[in-house]
Amino acid sequence: MTQCVNTPDPALVARYRTRAPRYTSYPTAPQFRPVTDAELRGGLARGDGPISVYVHVPFCVRRCHYCGCHVEIQGNRDIGDVYVDDLLAEARLWRAGMKDGRGLGQLALGGGTPTFLKPAALRRLYAGLTELWPRVPGEGVELAIEVDPRTVKPEDLDNIVDIGFTRVNLGVQDVDETVLQAVNRPQPFELVEAAVRRLRDNGLDDVGVDLVYGLPMQTAESFQRTLDAVASVKPTRIALFQYAHVPWLKPAQKLLERYPRPDSEARTAMWGQARRELGAAGYVEIGMDHFAVPGDSLVQAREEGTLQRNFEGYTTHGGLDLLGLGVSAIGYFGGVYAQNRKEREAWRADVAAGRFPTERGWVLGEDDQLRRRVIMEIFCNGRTELSAAEAAQLQEPLARLGPMVADGMLVVEADAVQVTPLGRFFLRNICAVFDRYLEEDAPTRRYSETA
Repeated sequence: MTQCVNTPDPALVARYRTRAPRYTSYPTAPQFRPVTDAELRGGLARGDGPISVYVHVPFCVRRCHYCGCHVEIQGNRDIGDVYVDDLLAEARLWRAGMKDGRGLGQLALGGGTPTFLKPAALRRLYAGLTELWPRVPGEGVELAIEVDPRTVKPEDLDNIVDIGFTRVNLGVQDVDETVLQAVNRPQPFELVEAAVRRLRDNGLDDVGVDLVYGLPMQTAESFQRTLDAVASVKPTRIALFQYAHVPWLKPAQKLLERYPRPDSEARTAMWGQARRELGAAGYVEIGMDHFAVPGDSLVQAREEGTLQRNFEGYTTHGGLDLLGLGVSAIGYFGGVYAQNRKEREAWRADVAAGRFPTERGWVLGEDDQLRRRVIMEIFCNGRTELSAAEAAQLQEPLARLGPMVADGMLVVEADAVQVTPLGRFFLRNICAVFDRYLEEDAPTRRYSETA
């Protein structure tokens, strides 16, 4: 079982500070290009076995200024009824291109705010999806949903349990009133406690939380209060994300520039603070930014070397074909990435016309497949093994790992690359070495800082 390690030397962090992807895909979304109907159908036809379905619900009643997600501000929940109609129509389009007999192995609802959908609409969505893809037999099907504690109602939480969701993730981010006011997300922690209590009283124990470090107005002291508060509700998983300041992509973030933000050294210290405190509280570190209680399926997958990663983050179901439904959603099936249109009316028009609402994507070649595997294995399991032919194919990036080996981040053998405990802080840097598109993309694409 891998436990937390100390914070790396600030001078080393400064030397390796750059901008790089978080590698929820490879190639990453900025590289995506138009894909043809034939390419999409070819990817669908190659797939077999259970699928994972991600549904993007973009609606929020208020914009959080730090947010990097694709959202649409709405106050009337009735619009969710029409959105469910469109989601199910889109699902039928994709289902028609698949082989018969495929079932649902995993379902995840993200956003936005999935509980923006009224209880009846959420039940109708679930019933429609499982009619198209019946749940696979057994106990391994995961049904996960993101919940905003500020807007969720008790009947929404009861409905989630009644439907059969197995995991809920609460957007907490921080508990300090000053920080939350700065990012336009006022949220008394009592709302989080009430949601956790309601879910667990109804028998749903797997409740996770999202936290963000590096937010405006955050300090080591305020962040400690957040860690203590979150530990008090005993979530089974904690996702700890570094705030990505990308105002060229998310203009609302410009509003945060009037507030002081932790610098790189302070952010690194917060990361170490979280690892230390969460480790002392009994959590096991997973990959780059997740923690889980011992016995959680993510921990088991990490120990068995089967942890995987996709647009939902770290997952035990990453080997399944992923179908993305809704505006901006991204899927991956049969070696093809497919990202839906981001404008809801354009997405709706495609669905109504019986067209796949795909705006961009990527068809992976042989070299892409190898580099994708290496990047994902390093990001998830801290190790990748290579045949002699694969090592020869990756000779150039492997040679470029030399300085990282000298700095104690990696051990490179003839047939494997192994990340050290120190190297876990530099996963994005390590994986970027294997990204053949990153350097040519640099003049026009800007990612968030690695530290």
